[in-house]
Amino acid sequence: MVSSYAESEVELPVFFGQLSETIAKLVKARRVAFWRLGPDGSLGVQPAPYGFPPGSLVHELRIPVGLNGESVAEQVMVRDELDIIDGTSPALDALWHASGLDSVRSSVGVAWRAGDRRLGALVAYDSRRGFSGDDAWVLRVAAMATGLMWQYREAEQKLGRSFDRLEQEAATRRQLLGNIASGGDEARRRFASALHDDSLQLLTGAELQLARARTESDPARQAEQLDHLDATLKQVEDSLRQLLSNVSTPATELPLGLDEAIRARLETLRSNTGIEIDVDLRLPDLPEAMGSAIFKNVAEALTNVEKHAHATAIRLSAQPVDAGIRVVLIDDGTGFVVAESTNVPGHLGLTTIRERALMAGGRCQIDSEPGAGTRVEFWVPINQ
Repeated sequence: MVSSYAESEVELPVFFGQLSETIAKLVKARRVAFWRLGPDGSLGVQPAPYGFPPGSLVHELRIPVGLNGESVAEQVMVRDELDIIDGTSPALDALWHASGLDSVRSSVGVAWRAGDRRLGALVAYDSRRGFSGDDAWVLRVAAMATGLMWQYREAEQKLGRSFDRLEQEAATRRQLLGNIASGGDEARRRFASALHDDSLQLLTGAELQLARARTESDPARQAEQLDHLDATLKQVEDSLRQLLSNVSTPATELPLGLDEAIRARLETLRSNTGIEIDVDLRLPDLPEAMGSAIFKNVAEALTNVEKHAHATAIRLSAQPVDAGIRVVLIDDGTGFVVAESTNVPGHLGLTTIRERALMAGGRCQIDSEPGAGTRVEFWVPINQ
């Protein structure tokens, strides 16, 4: 009976309506309803109870259960021990009358469970011949079968959600592999461009200065040209060091610890740009790999601020939330259109931040509008 309705894949209200009608015929009742235990600890009727018109008060009722052993609802749902006297359960009838269902003439109810979980109660009303112990047995079988079906549907939904998540993670990994390849090309292009536009041009200038110094016959003038050459070579050295710092991958280990490493990176940003920094770090001891991932994301986000945002102030917070670490970085810079960021040169880092969080089992949200600054938030679980 229950399995045939479940296999039909109808909507739940239709399913319970059809099932209630069948149960009513089996126990010779005029009305049948499934009562579901809500999160507030009260019973409410499942949609489409059999025999109750749409405008019936039964649809609005909320019946407190309580767990003190005194309520009738608890005797039905928890202990399943109501007595049947003269074809009805007098205590249950009194409950309906007190709730405003004065038309109820007789009723019998049993617990509705899914394994150890209490779902609610199954109740039949107004027997044509009086309810018996056999009718209560039929209700218990129907309630048990419906509970098993409920468990099956929940397991099916959970499996579906797990499958969807695996599909999303697989898609993320495929995208990550593709971006690693394209990101490598982009990184090489950026490296070559930075090397050409800065360091190599400085070296070309230094060669010209050296050539002029060699042909200079005036010792004073030659000394001046050599001083200029020395200054240019120092610029080349600084440029190469900065380039090496930008392209090097931070080590997995953080010698200073995560908190200290983030603060050191913020201090570097402040000294290089003058950006005002508001920082709130409340970080517990974390696994090494997780700390490294968080630092890389923070460093990447700060690099984007330094290179593109033209910001005057940033706020950075990192703290435990929902069994993980949530990091939020907000700047007051120029902002950008998020949907176009993957096509904008120099914004590969935002994709990297998002993918690193997803690969750690977390999530990432980037919000920005032109002229309105940028908000980068990511969360990663502590135990993954």
